[in-house]
Formats: sequence, C-alpha cells, structure tokens
Amino acid sequence: MKRIILLIFLANFLLSCKSQLDRKDAEYILDTALEVSSKNRIKYNFIILTSMNVRDTAFYKNGKFGIGITIMDSKVTDGLNYKKIYSYKGIPIVSKDSLRIFNSLLTPIPYQNLNENSIKGLHYDPFNITLIFDKKSKLLHTFPENYENYFKKFNKN
Repeated sequence: MKRIILLIFLANFLLSCKSQLDRKDAEYILDTALEVSSKNRIKYNFIILTSMNVRDTAFYKNGKFGIGITIMDSKVTDGLNYKKIYSYKGIPIVSKDSLRIFNSLLTPIPYQNLNENSIKGLHYDPFNITLIFDKKSKLLHTFPENYENYFKKFNKN
C-alpha cells in the first residue's frame, strides 16, 4: 500500500513540475514574437529559443519558468556555439529549450553555419523577448515591458 501511495505521489510531482504550456500556447508565443519583430522591422535569419525554471524568487516573485526568444541576423553573428539546428515555418532555430516547450513545433534540419559575420568586433543588439510565467502558466512579466499587450492571451487564466 505504501508503494502505491509513493508511486502516485511521485507521478503527481513529476507531472506538476512540467510547464503547463501546450503546443498551441508555444505556437502562439513564437508566432507573436515573430509578429512583434516584423512590426519593428527586425531583419531575422534565425531564432534562438530558450526555456528554463526560474530560481530567482526575489526579482521574479512567484515565477516558476521563463521563455526567451532572440531573433538574430546571421550576417552580424559571430561565436554562437550550437550542435543541432531546427526549423519552424522555414526559419532556422537554435534551441536551448530545457523545458521542451517548443519541441513539438521544431523539425530537425541539416547543420548550417549561422555565424556569417566577416567583420570581427562588429556587435549589434538582437531583438529579444523574455516571458516569465507562474506555476499555472499565467504571464507575470514581459521584458521589454511594452510587449506585454501582445501576449494578452496568458493574462486571461
């Protein structure tokens, strides 16, 4: 009897640790980030996706996990380390998605060099959006803050 209770507890714990964002939510987030970047006339050649659990409870109060989307121009990129590359709607993706939020959207593609910067020392600021969610997948913080209105869907939870 103790083993059954322990197994139920363990299964419940493991399921609760996973983010509650599903495929549609992940697609909405990625499509919205692309829409925002196009409105800002950002030229992109590839995207870097990241996700991770939040451990900073002082700054991100009640934050449980975060997503980062960085849209890059390969012509000014140098020194990016990656082994695998994926595709989303024809756009190359470098994934550092430790929570596997975007895995169902990404298709592996053959390796290609995204570090095309031929002028060493040339730097630029890429387009970046960071989203912090609570354990119920409610959006708590958006950085930059002025992009919060684009992600209204997550404030309805």
